[in-house]
Amino acid sequence: MGLKMEDAINRIGRYLRSNNTHPRFVNVNNQENAAAIFQQFHVGENIFKSVPDFSVPDENLFEDVLFNYLTDAKGTVFLTGFTSYYKLHGEQKLRDFLNRMMNIPLIDTHLVVVCYQCEKLLSKPDTRYSQFIYLVDDKPESLPQLIFIAPNMPVQAEYDSVEGIQNIAGHIESNKTSVLYVHTYKHKSSYPFSLYTIKEQENSFEALCNLDLSTGQLKESYGTEAQWNKALDKVHTYGSWMQYISNVFGTYTNLEIAAGSWQSFDTYKQWLYFIALKLYGVKNSWCLSKAIANTEKSSMLIRGVFRSILTIESEDKNFWDFYSERKHLIQSFGNPDAEVADYCAMVKCKGKYTLYYLTDASKAERNLIFETLTLYADKFDRSEIIAALKNVYPALYFYLQPYQFNNKLLDSYFQEYKYQKVTNRVFPEFVKVVDEQAEKREFNLILPARSEKIDAIPKQGTLLYFMDAMGVEYLSYIMEICRRKHLMTYTTICHCELPSITSLNKEFVEAFVEGGATLVPDKNGIKALDNIKHHGEDEFDFRNNKLPTYLSRELEIIGETLDKIATKLMSGDYARAVMVSDHGASRLCVINKKENKWEMASKGEHSGRCCPISDIDEQPPCSTEDNGFWVLANYDRFKGGRPANVEVHGGATLEEVVIPIIEITYSPGEIEVYLLDKNITFSRRKKDATIRVFSKAKLDSLSIRVSSLNNEYEGTSSDGHTFTVALPDLKKAGTYSVDVYYNNNPLKSGLKFTAKNSDFSERKLL
Repeated sequence: MGLKMEDAINRIGRYLRSNNTHPRFVNVNNQENAAAIFQQFHVGENIFKSVPDFSVPDENLFEDVLFNYLTDAKGTVFLTGFTSYYKLHGEQKLRDFLNRMMNIPLIDTHLVVVCYQCEKLLSKPDTRYSQFIYLVDDKPESLPQLIFIAPNMPVQAEYDSVEGIQNIAGHIESNKTSVLYVHTYKHKSSYPFSLYTIKEQENSFEALCNLDLSTGQLKESYGTEAQWNKALDKVHTYGSWMQYISNVFGTYTNLEIAAGSWQSFDTYKQWLYFIALKLYGVKNSWCLSKAIANTEKSSMLIRGVFRSILTIESEDKNFWDFYSERKHLIQSFGNPDAEVADYCAMVKCKGKYTLYYLTDASKAERNLIFETLTLYADKFDRSEIIAALKNVYPALYFYLQPYQFNNKLLDSYFQEYKYQKVTNRVFPEFVKVVDEQAEKREFNLILPARSEKIDAIPKQGTLLYFMDAMGVEYLSYIMEICRRKHLMTYTTICHCELPSITSLNKEFVEAFVEGGATLVPDKNGIKALDNIKHHGEDEFDFRNNKLPTYLSRELEIIGETLDKIATKLMSGDYARAVMVSDHGASRLCVINKKENKWEMASKGEHSGRCCPISDIDEQPPCSTEDNGFWVLANYDRFKGGRPANVEVHGGATLEEVVIPIIEITYSPGEIEVYLLDKNITFSRRKKDATIRVFSKAKLDSLSIRVSSLNNEYEGTSSDGHTFTVALPDLKKAGTYSVDVYYNNNPLKSGLKFTAKNSDFSERKLL
């Protein structure tokens, strides 16, 4: 039968007042009664000793020091915490301690050993010693689970912790807790017989699991020890993953927003973003969700983003939405070269559909677009390819858009030429057209010479951009770039002098100089296009690379030039800029790889496209005589000329001789254009469909292109604002989309009207 606490205290008091110095053992089972003993007897000269008094930080008790102290001690000594300490070492060690204390010889010392939850061991002692044992009858508290953690690991505020092994016992006997964290270098293996449940938290990840339960969603392999250690420190500071991540990225629910700042993140922050995605997902981003679900390392997150689109079929109704999101993300992530290379290798698994999965975001992908078109263009309708390029490579899409020369030959010729250049092939039927024109040379009849049009251009306040080797093939692309930059163009189509070489085609430069124009950069003009076509700069060389990948750089050069033009015109220092070319160039002549059967007295020049005239030579029927040269007008080469690397000029094909003069002005405001007729009625029999277009700004001309109709239709106007456009080719009822142009400048796209066929509603009596 145990004692009441009051009785136990009274017995201790009588012991201390007696001459009997045999140690007394008082067992309590909870912190309240342990505290009661301390409060009652921690008075006067009574001495209370605990484990830390005989230990050094994070080391076990020095038993010899303890017993030497007790042997020499005088007065009254209370020992607290020692039984709880020995429970670390097991029941046998605890028994040994109690037995040794029971038999310790004392002379002038009263010793009280306060035992904690040792009733099992003390309830059946040798009858000789039972008088020295006071068992308090009280309700026991549960012993805590011990969790060993490294000294530098933080512990969440809601949990109790101690520093070092030596402080465990004192905390247990004075605090109610179910879990006690112990900062120690010791390991669970040091205490194999412990009466406590010990869990060893060996690293920062395990500490995080205990600090924030959401860590359980993660794998330790997601990070290094250094990364987890830093995260542990931060999560401890902020209290949770949620608070920490919200502080770093501004949110934990819309993490896709932070992706745009990826390139500014250091390595640790990029890793933390990966962890944030693993913890909280990203409900508003299909691409990031797909990537993070299939990624086990932060270093592979970008690869997951790159490859995410490969799981979607190109026929999926949401494919282009997914495509756009992914493209935005890979650009946000910086398009790393290694990931681009990996993706370019993987995407080929799509075979002929590879085109749909590429972007224009990197040089490698742009090159692969041309490779794919070369391999698979014959597997698709042309319209499918162009429609795909609208999303995949917009610059190339606009290059391939039709430019209206208002001449059927030129319209058809250059549309076919551009498609063949892009897809890296020459169609036999196109070569027939080239051969026909080699004999007819209709450009002399339908086009003026450049020199005839230069005088009419104002020179004062004008910037001249002499664009060496820029033919008319780029006009549709130029028109689109100008539209975006609020530049208005007036384009005159001319022909150059033969042979189509610079030395015979730069007379206009002096005309601009004499008129007071500013030449950019100088009289020699901008040579970048010509250099690529001649010398295969930037690895573009037909001998080593038979793909038209150089076209990407050509479009960039033109785009960069238009950027500079826009900047200068916006400054207001100049009224206009004029882009003038000396000649064009031919890609198809190079890939056609045909050498003329004629061997002339002189070797062919300019890659065999022309040859000095000799009295002993007979003029080939496919050539023209000009300025002392035989000039080839088909895709042949005179023998002796060095084959071109990329493109060639000097001959008389349309792509070599037809050139633009582009006058450019800045138009700061958008020209507002509207359809006045949203619903029209027409008779297919009468071909009387018309539509009216209104322009807020006064225009001297206006034309439209209508979806499903292949022509461009000119409008007529009496006031320059309201234009009536006849659509004789409109034969079916339905809803149509309209694109509006001014001198080939796109003004507005996507206007809609609905057409109803009145033939079906007519009723005749006779």
